[in-house]
Amino acid sequence: MRMNLLSHFAAIAAVVFAISAVGCDSGDGAADTSAVPVDASIGDAAPNVDGAIGDSAGSKDGVIVGDTGPEAAVDSGGAKAILTARSLQYSANLNGVWGATSDDVWIVGDKGMILHWNGKVLVARASGTSTDLYAAGGTGSDDVWFVGADGIALHWNGLSLVDQSPTDTKVPLRAVAAAAGIVYVAGDNGTVYLRDATGWKLQSSKASFNLYGIAAAGIGQVWAVGEQGQAVKLAGGSWSVTSLPKANKTLRSVATAPSGKLFAVGDASYLAGTNAGTWEVTLANDPENRDLLGVWASADNQAWAIGKKGALLHLVGKKWQLDQISGTYMKLKDFSAIWGPANKLAGTDAFAVGPEGAGVRYDAATDKWMDFRAETTADLRQVVTMADGSVVACGTQGAVVKAADATAPFYDLAAPITGSDVYDCAAVGETLWIVGAGGLAAVHNKTGWSVENVSSIADLRGIADIGGAVIAVGADGKAWSRGPTGAWAVESTATQLPLASVAGLGGKAFAVGAVGTVLARDSAGKWLKEPIAETADLHRVIAWGDGEALAVGDGGVMWLRQGAKWQKVFEAPGLPLYGALRRSDGTLIAVGWAGTLVVGKTGASFVKVESKTANVLRGIAASPKGTLAVGLKGGVFAVAEVLP
Repeated sequence: MRMNLLSHFAAIAAVVFAISAVGCDSGDGAADTSAVPVDASIGDAAPNVDGAIGDSAGSKDGVIVGDTGPEAAVDSGGAKAILTARSLQYSANLNGVWGATSDDVWIVGDKGMILHWNGKVLVARASGTSTDLYAAGGTGSDDVWFVGADGIALHWNGLSLVDQSPTDTKVPLRAVAAAAGIVYVAGDNGTVYLRDATGWKLQSSKASFNLYGIAAAGIGQVWAVGEQGQAVKLAGGSWSVTSLPKANKTLRSVATAPSGKLFAVGDASYLAGTNAGTWEVTLANDPENRDLLGVWASADNQAWAIGKKGALLHLVGKKWQLDQISGTYMKLKDFSAIWGPANKLAGTDAFAVGPEGAGVRYDAATDKWMDFRAETTADLRQVVTMADGSVVACGTQGAVVKAADATAPFYDLAAPITGSDVYDCAAVGETLWIVGAGGLAAVHNKTGWSVENVSSIADLRGIADIGGAVIAVGADGKAWSRGPTGAWAVESTATQLPLASVAGLGGKAFAVGAVGTVLARDSAGKWLKEPIAETADLHRVIAWGDGEALAVGDGGVMWLRQGAKWQKVFEAPGLPLYGALRRSDGTLIAVGWAGTLVVGKTGASFVKVESKTANVLRGIAASPKGTLAVGLKGGVFAVAEVLP
């Protein structure tokens, strides 16, 4: 009998899910019917159910300031915008790319831009500098170098980014390569540095021209190329200047195949390669004679060169031939650099980047180069405000990003979770908690990240602070509490239906989930169902004051709790609501489908506000410098202080 009832509930939830999934709008306004049910499964019928932390009673309102704020944005009719897009797209000039593996790739650009690709999502890392960066290179995932203008050299050691610039130069450093544990850097005026275990050593390259590319074929075998077709080479412990054959234009890049064979490219479609150690010029077969700025070789007879106006050349055997970018956005873009793995294996990625965020990705399985926009495309599930006013957003593909305030750029917090989906994040003082797929629970504080063992195989959907303890709820209907000892303990919740969200209120809590499930937890840890005449899936709950709470879900339902009783205050069939916020003035805001906001106050009516934004909004949070909403495909939006 019990199983039949559960099956019946699951069937109802599946119907609700199917209705809700129709017509989902993606972050760029295109229909995306695949975006909503990404984590729906048997026993987890709610579409994209994700947890939430109730907004604290001390949250503050604020006015967004600066060009990204709502005061600066107007719609076509001259009115102030309700939502101002703060997309996680990166439009800086991208100058260099290098990877330890195909799912550990670094991209650098102007004004200190550093982006990291973890195999699923591209996210910005804080570099601590506004200096232009020109190149990246290294020996492995815990030894990556970034070089650029003013002689800057930053080092990623696997845990943090450290400025380890040479102290004796301010010359622009434009290229970096590594071999056998030694790092080589080349730059303007023939500058070449070597770095080993003892530090930087300035080399006597015997050149005075600018160097733009460098490659290390092995111990003591290094080539750097530059202006007027000239190059410098390290052999036998000393450097010498040489000219490449038939090269009278600037050489831009040099690369090695796994065998040690060298390839060089330059302006006016210059191409050359070594044969038994001797340089030979190769015809580019490009009618437009476009400048080539980057080269990657995966074998002696397999290489790619890329450059201006979409120039893409492919070496097959001994002949270079025109290749093309298969996407639609990047076909005529300029590209500055290219990187790929040492051996082209099926399914591995290679990357090329260029000005204004241009990027393409090569998939060996399909043998195609495709558009790869420089942007964070993870679905953002929740956003929270930390005690210091900073803002953290979390989402799928391991995305956990932080901004110093609601107007500042977001940077990756580098959660050590290998791209797992994060469904909720919560601020507990200065500590950040995240939960996600497969029982994921992790905490970040001043000492860094630590992953916790919750012993749950089910997805954890929500997490909240309950005063001295942390509580999480999951897709299997269970709750888990973590007390002062740091140990997690499972709690019986009186339901087996998926739970989507939990909100703390002192030592108590509320949880909501599938088929209108509403639970209350007392300070002794006992969970009880609360009566509510609802069958729609509930996705978010927030709590405040003396036992007051708000739950939102499918069908646009909003249930308000006062005096220990729940009352439906809003409903809009076909309009799922996923996130909620209570501002300090008592205004309640729910967000959801197609950029919709529902706004009201206790004791007053609730109204739907059209934001003219197609993105599905998942979470919302207030901070001292403004309110932010987040959603699908990396959507971040500033919310106007005054709403209709």
